[in-house]
Amino acid sequence: MSDDVLAWGEVIYRSSLMLIAIVMVATAVNFIYDMSIDPPRLPLAPFGLALVIYLIGLGCRKMSTG
Repeated sequence: MSDDVLAWGEVIYRSSLMLIAIVMVATAVNFIYDMSIDPPRLPLAPFGLALVIYLIGLGCRKMSTG
């Protein structure tokens, strides 16, 4: 492969990192909004979702590199 071409697993891995960033920003915005209404609760579902997305991306990265 050429030096400027990424493996499919690396592309999926980097895309998953971008998706995780979006989920975490949305979670932070929602947490800050909830603080203004009543005592804040730490939402665990988005962190679980981010972990699953990361593990899928990492698995794809490992499978593509052999």
